[in-house]
Amino acid sequence: MRSSQRHTGFGKKLLRGVWMKTFKTYFFTLGEVILLAGIFLAVAVLHNYVLVPNSGSYGQYLMHNLPLWISIMFAIDAVLLTIYFLIKKSILKDRYVKVSQLCNFSRLKGKDFLISTYVAIAAGLLFVCLLKLPFVKANFPDMQDYINLFMNSDSFILTLLGLAVIGPLFEEIFFRGILFSMMRGKLPFLVALLVQAVIYGYCQPSSSIQVTGFFLAIMYGIMYTKMKTILSTIWTGVLLNAFIFTSKQIGLHEVIEGFSPSTLLIIIALCLFVIVSSLIVLGQEERKLPYIKVIGNLLLWTGLYVVIYYPILFIWNNHIMSIASISGWLGENNVLGFIFFDTISLAVFYVVMRLIHKKSLIVECNFSAIPPRAGIVMGILGAAMGVWVQCFFKIPYFADNFPQFQQLFDYLTTASLPVFIAFLILHSMYKEVYFRALIYNVLRPAFSVPMSIIVTGIIYGGLFFNWDIPLTIYASAGALIFGLLFEWYRSIWAPIINEIVLFGTYFVMKKLQLTFSAGIVIAMVASSVVIIYTMYWLWKRREIDQENANSAHVQAAVQSAVSL
Repeated sequence: MRSSQRHTGFGKKLLRGVWMKTFKTYFFTLGEVILLAGIFLAVAVLHNYVLVPNSGSYGQYLMHNLPLWISIMFAIDAVLLTIYFLIKKSILKDRYVKVSQLCNFSRLKGKDFLISTYVAIAAGLLFVCLLKLPFVKANFPDMQDYINLFMNSDSFILTLLGLAVIGPLFEEIFFRGILFSMMRGKLPFLVALLVQAVIYGYCQPSSSIQVTGFFLAIMYGIMYTKMKTILSTIWTGVLLNAFIFTSKQIGLHEVIEGFSPSTLLIIIALCLFVIVSSLIVLGQEERKLPYIKVIGNLLLWTGLYVVIYYPILFIWNNHIMSIASISGWLGENNVLGFIFFDTISLAVFYVVMRLIHKKSLIVECNFSAIPPRAGIVMGILGAAMGVWVQCFFKIPYFADNFPQFQQLFDYLTTASLPVFIAFLILHSMYKEVYFRALIYNVLRPAFSVPMSIIVTGIIYGGLFFNWDIPLTIYASAGALIFGLLFEWYRSIWAPIINEIVLFGTYFVMKKLQLTFSAGIVIAMVASSVVIIYTMYWLWKRREIDQENANSAHVQAAVQSAVSL
């Protein structure tokens, strides 16, 4: 009995000792974290509320250059923190852990670099779309004020230097590299993650930004933990801030402001999906992630579209169209803007394909020849499609309730004949290279043909029509036929031929100035029959053409063997 009591007493003492040791560890760890955060906040208060308002020309200059303001504040913090760690080193001696060891500046792997890039762009786009939601604009004006204040500087280069270089570099080393690493080694992971997020959020300049800062810190903490290098969050912060402020500078914020609330919510949901899925797959083996390459490549090509399209749109509308001597002619030939955009985009796609995937865009497109008879039937199919679409939107109900289609057709067919022909050829090639060779080819290895076609149509509707539902349905219907032709004949020429004839038919039908009549109905019925028959013929014929091609390859191989 006494032995049992002694064992019980010993167990209680041992447990009490463990609890005391744990308590001391938590107490001193959190105490040091609070001390360091206090240094940061003390510098902010003294610099922002004492030094700047009472320093004459120095303060006035910083008032007009907020990026420089925070850069100086971070520099003061860095000096004080350096002094603190030098003192700590002199006390702890051999037990001292260097800041470089806390932060872990190891190399960022290629896959992690791409994921960090995707997350940064998605988070930046999410933030901009969030700003433009009517509810957010009305109830949280400080979010827009945050952007406007930091855009207030003598030079945009100064804005980028302060907010996209110095800011992320200091914040990630301090909040993730030092504070989070200190807690992560001594406290439970979830506690450390939440505490560093609360501190980071509290240090932000306004209540709304504090909330976004909290969730941003959660994201950064997970990335830092899984990628095991502070370079991951530094790069993400650099690219995220560069995206937000550069997009403001080039007018992308104003373009996004024109999107409907439903479109903004869809984009926000997609961005959240990209961020969350990226955080989930971090640290997992690539062979276990069949869809990570699909998501990554979709983000790459859609991101490139956005990065190229909106700056060109801004330059075209605000600079080129304002040239008085040619503005009238450009207004009559507005599709010239697409010729400009298509040319630049194809060149960029070619270079990016070479640099990232080490492949030729021309090879990926597969410009292989198709049988002449099949090419003629594809042209007939395109003409029938053009007649059907133009007749369909002559029906009074659809013409009155869906005016966006007539606006689209007017925009595409008002140019002079030479300009339209140039646009027709180049834009058809651009669309098929982008949506078939890039988007569809990315989806096809991971998804079935129907799913790949549907997703391609949805992306088409989003990029070209801002997910206007009727126009997206129209885009998806076109993607269905173009995708099937590309799948059946494995040549980019198949959908290009079909699309050239389709839009050429739009141009001709528009010039005819047709009105709704019995003839329109007859033309719709006839074109429907032609579409169904030609699609069936092309589907059946592809088997014969494939057999002929295989036989030709076999005969060539036999002849080659005999000659040897």
